[in-house]
Amino acid sequence: MIVRTHTIVRLFGRLAAFVILLAALLAPWAPPTPTTQAPVSSLQPAVIPRGDTRFLVVGLTQDRLRTDTIEVIHWDDTHHRARILGIPRDINVSLPGISTTKLVHAYSTGGIGRARAATVRLLNVPIAHYVVFSLPAMRHIVDLIGGVPVNVEKRMVYSDRLQGLFINLNPGYQVLDGAHAEQYLRFRNDREGDIGRIRRQQVFLRAAVAQTHRPSVMMRMPQIIQTARADVDTDLTASQLLGWLQRVQPLKPEQISAESIDGHPAILYDTLARQRLDFWVPNQDDLRAKVRWLLTGVQPDPKP
Repeated sequence: MIVRTHTIVRLFGRLAAFVILLAALLAPWAPPTPTTQAPVSSLQPAVIPRGDTRFLVVGLTQDRLRTDTIEVIHWDDTHHRARILGIPRDINVSLPGISTTKLVHAYSTGGIGRARAATVRLLNVPIAHYVVFSLPAMRHIVDLIGGVPVNVEKRMVYSDRLQGLFINLNPGYQVLDGAHAEQYLRFRNDREGDIGRIRRQQVFLRAAVAQTHRPSVMMRMPQIIQTARADVDTDLTASQLLGWLQRVQPLKPEQISAESIDGHPAILYDTLARQRLDFWVPNQDDLRAKVRWLLTGVQPDPKP
């Protein structure tokens, strides 16, 4: 049976601008020096060339060795819109010398270069830039903006000593600091699984966006940048990120859309791991339709 996830991802896409803004906010700024770089406050945004551009946005797990989330953001410059295609990390791909493995293994075996190359081969479209986040970056940001208020909908308990993940949240309205925000965002030990996690991420990011609009937070932007800069990797310079921040700030929710790739779970032999693993096998017709949508904005035909 084909599993449909685009409705939930579309809701998450309403907050995709926050992902882009966060990328600019958390750029790896170098400490100011008298001879090589001006202070953060005097940096000027670069002039961003006109035209469509694509970004690979990767979120890393706690050990910073594996990808937790993978997204391709397409900036439609003509229509001033952003389209985001979520790429399941368990989707089956071929890597050089490896016939079948998970996309998540591309980063763990070759870093962002191999992850980007594998994503480009999967979609058959070039991707100009990348931004790599880590969990410490998220925790730092949440703490520096004073926490994020969230209504935790139920009791959440889970332990994974291998990952160093210990979740213990009570239900009810509360302001989550960085450590508890990570627990909320990573919990998926229920019937909803990843679908529930996507929904909770959407709730959390909406609340986080509201927090960043507070004047007291805006005044602490230099501190936020300096604290989080070591936890982000990108090929963009600080000036380029400021330029993109300036470009995307006016975006409205209706100018941002998101999709994911339909498919089905399957147990396949992973050549790299040398064992059978759970994979996400894409529907090839849907994959082609979603890539066309990413590039052109033409909506895929609804399935019966």
